Amino acid sequence: MKRIAVDLAKSVYQVAESVRSGQVVQRKRLNREAFRRYIQEQAEPVE
Repeated sequence: MKRIAVDLAKSVYQVAESVRSGQVVQRKRLNREAFRRYIQEQAEPVE
Protein backbone atom coordinates (compact mmCIF):
# COMPACT_ATOMS: atom_id res chain seq x y z
CA MET A 1 0.00 0.00 0.00
CA LYS A 2 1.25 3.47 -0.85
CA ARG A 3 0.76 6.52 1.36
CA ILE A 4 0.82 10.07 0.12
CA ALA A 5 1.66 13.00 2.38
CA VAL A 6 0.81 16.50 1.17
CA ASP A 7 2.16 19.81 2.47
CA LEU A 8 -0.20 22.54 1.29
CA ALA A 9 0.98 26.04 0.49
CA LYS A 10 -0.50 28.97 -1.36
CA SER A 11 0.54 27.92 -4.86
CA VAL A 12 2.82 24.88 -4.47
CA TYR A 13 2.17 21.40 -3.08
CA GLN A 14 4.96 19.23 -1.69
CA VAL A 15 4.06 15.55 -2.12
CA ALA A 16 5.89 12.60 -0.56
CA GLU A 17 5.04 8.98 -1.38
CA SER A 18 5.96 6.23 1.07
CA VAL A 19 5.59 2.47 1.19
CA ARG A 20 4.25 0.39 4.07
CA SER A 21 7.54 0.55 6.01
CA GLY A 22 7.26 4.36 6.10
CA GLN A 23 10.26 4.84 3.84
CA VAL A 24 9.82 7.79 1.45
CA VAL A 25 10.26 6.59 -2.11
CA GLN A 26 9.47 9.76 -4.03
CA ARG A 27 9.08 13.51 -3.44
CA LYS A 28 7.49 16.00 -5.81
CA ARG A 29 6.88 19.74 -5.91
CA LEU A 30 3.69 20.45 -7.88
CA ASN A 31 1.65 23.49 -8.81
CA ARG A 32 -2.14 23.34 -8.40
CA GLU A 33 -2.91 21.94 -11.85
CA ALA A 34 -0.13 19.35 -11.71
CA PHE A 35 -1.32 18.30 -8.23
CA ARG A 36 -4.88 17.82 -9.50
CA ARG A 37 -3.61 15.61 -12.36
CA TYR A 38 -1.33 13.68 -10.00
CA ILE A 39 -4.21 12.80 -7.64
CA GLN A 40 -6.44 11.76 -10.54
CA GLU A 41 -3.72 9.44 -11.86
CA GLN A 42 -3.41 7.46 -8.63
CA ALA A 43 -4.72 3.99 -9.50
CA GLU A 44 -4.48 2.26 -6.13
CA PRO A 45 -6.19 3.33 -2.89
CA VAL A 46 -4.24 5.82 -0.77
CA GLU A 47 -4.45 6.82 2.91
